[in-house]
Amino acid sequence: MRKLFVLLLIGLIIFSAGCTQKGTTSTETTQIATQEKSSETQITTSTPTQTQAQGINFKEYKRGEIIGNWWKLFDTSVVYVSKGYEDLAKHYFPNAQIKPASEFDKGIAILSPKDARELLRGKPMLITINDYFGYVLYKVGYKFVGQDMGMIVAYKEDNKDRLIFTGNGKAGTGAALKYALEIKDGKREPKATYILRRGDFEGVVLKEIGDNNWNGIPESGEYWIINEIYFKEPFIYNWRIVNGKNVTVSGGFIRYVNGSRVYIYALSFNVSVEVKNGNGAEITYVIENINPSIMEIPENAETGNTWIKFTTNEEHFVIQAKNLENFTFFAFGDHRPGSGKKVPEMFLKVRDAMNNDSGIFIIDGGDLIYSGKVEEWGELFKAWKFNKPVFIAVGNHEYQGEGVNIYHKYFGPTDYSFILGNYYFIFMNNVQNGYSLSASQWKWLENELEKAKKLNKKPIIVMHTPPVDPRPGGDHSMKPSEGEKLLNLMKEYNAFGIFSHIHIYWYGEKNGVYFVVTGGGGAPPYAKPDEGGFYHYVKISVDGGIQVEPIKVS
Repeated sequence: MRKLFVLLLIGLIIFSAGCTQKGTTSTETTQIATQEKSSETQITTSTPTQTQAQGINFKEYKRGEIIGNWWKLFDTSVVYVSKGYEDLAKHYFPNAQIKPASEFDKGIAILSPKDARELLRGKPMLITINDYFGYVLYKVGYKFVGQDMGMIVAYKEDNKDRLIFTGNGKAGTGAALKYALEIKDGKREPKATYILRRGDFEGVVLKEIGDNNWNGIPESGEYWIINEIYFKEPFIYNWRIVNGKNVTVSGGFIRYVNGSRVYIYALSFNVSVEVKNGNGAEITYVIENINPSIMEIPENAETGNTWIKFTTNEEHFVIQAKNLENFTFFAFGDHRPGSGKKVPEMFLKVRDAMNNDSGIFIIDGGDLIYSGKVEEWGELFKAWKFNKPVFIAVGNHEYQGEGVNIYHKYFGPTDYSFILGNYYFIFMNNVQNGYSLSASQWKWLENELEKAKKLNKKPIIVMHTPPVDPRPGGDHSMKPSEGEKLLNLMKEYNAFGIFSHIHIYWYGEKNGVYFVVTGGGGAPPYAKPDEGGFYHYVKISVDGGIQVEPIKVS
């Protein structure tokens, strides 16, 4: 019996020991619970830290809201700045610590186009470079030239948020900064339709008009206008505020202002200037695209082949042509390449032939380049060396994409007119609306023809596309109904026509209207030489009538 009790006691001890080894003591349970609680606390407290490290969650913001709240999302106490742009930082961020752009990793930066170009490679908006225009702003397929172009970009890279103000030069960069501060001060709201959003990237392109000394800082005597740009740029052709004075121009457009010097591109031989609030201050005017040899010009004016320069404090003056009854001018068109950007060799020969011939101005019927691209314009401008003023009827090849902006920047509006001698020249854009004219254009044309009639001047209408194709079965012309309407109007007012578009020479009469087609300026011909498919320009002499002579170039 005693043996049995001992055996039961031993078994109970062994069983209890085994249970203790497989189980957990109360002390161990407390330790594990503490560790688990501690671990949960670490995860909870690390979550905000992780969110802060990730920075801006672009998905939480609608398009435009990041730029629209930039000063709330980025630290404005430190600004990283490119060399030479410190004055912009001090003006727009007077209380910020300024650090060199070389230290920029995240936050806010004011960058030169050179520095921005390095950081923005591969982004939807960036800075590229062209050997004619210099720095060029790029936005998903479009390029913008000129130092008045700026941009703001906000993006994330390596979990670091960056806000960059930059542009093609200081003027554009200053415009971006001024625009941003106007948002911060509640003076404007960004327009979402103009904002580009691509994932963790948001940006806007801007253009300023009015920074006369191009330093990016508004100053006394300047009047700035800043616009967001989608693709199409705004232009102000006829007036500027120069040293506090309102300068208004007719007969041309204000192409450029540099300090107190105003560059006017003439679109006529009668350029007038009106200055308000002049207060006797002097302004220097450079009138380009003019022929000084036939103009009445101020005393002490400097002149070149196609420009006049003089300084005056007059509040109203006119630069006009002398009385001319007989004169000769040239017309040509379609000097674009068959593709690409290389300027055709035949265009250079036609250009040189006109430069060496006796005439007082040139009409260019359009199709200047192949597809409107910046690179093509750059090559053309390198070869744009005429010793006579050139008046253009815009063509379909250059008036597309980014080419529209560049055309307006350098050649101004596409519908304009001028009087010389007994002739009333009317230039119009008939390529923008599918080889037709808009209702407002028809109205304008009829008004111009009425003016010519009242002044007893013979109208000469210049457009790129002819009203009809003179070739048998040809269809390279305006829409049939539009072409018929134009011919009827020309017949009613006894107008002569100059057109191109078709790569041939043709002169004759259709429906009682005489016109010339001159499309042999360098583009591939559309016909055999004996059918008009030869390279040429046209010499047109007016002496009470109109004589047309094709000049072959080979």
